[in-house]
Amino acid sequence: MVAFLFMIGGCSSGTREKSHVNPLATADATVKAFCDLDGDGMRLTSETWSKILPYIAWSEEAGWDRIVVIEGYQVANAETRTETSAKVSVVYDVAGNLSQDYVPGKKKETVVFTVQKTGAGWKINDPDFMPPHVLMKPVMRHLRETKRLEMADKIK
Repeated sequence: MVAFLFMIGGCSSGTREKSHVNPLATADATVKAFCDLDGDGMRLTSETWSKILPYIAWSEEAGWDRIVVIEGYQVANAETRTETSAKVSVVYDVAGNLSQDYVPGKKKETVVFTVQKTGAGWKINDPDFMPPHVLMKPVMRHLRETKRLEMADKIK
């Protein structure tokens, strides 16, 4: 009887796993996952950019000399073109641009992502050459880690 209760207890704890939504299951979930990682600065270094690979159709990315500093973004629902193709619009709240210096400039920027369904789920095809769009805190953290403290102080 004790063994039976132990087995039931073991089975029930295994069924309590959190249900995770597959970010590749829908076009808009794929774009949201990409934007979350991009916003956290994952495209800023070669050590972390590979985290976005599951969400994109290209396998290499350019070295960036410009970062779009954002305050936030909104991902729209996918506009399905076919069963295997969709467009997803993202509206970014841009705070400014960072290259040689930080240039503030608040504006809205809309980027339309083209997403294709593959055997592994939905993947972003375009834009494949978009500079990183990173939230302020991760940009400041990145600048401090790369010893550009004066530049980090300009972003607020």
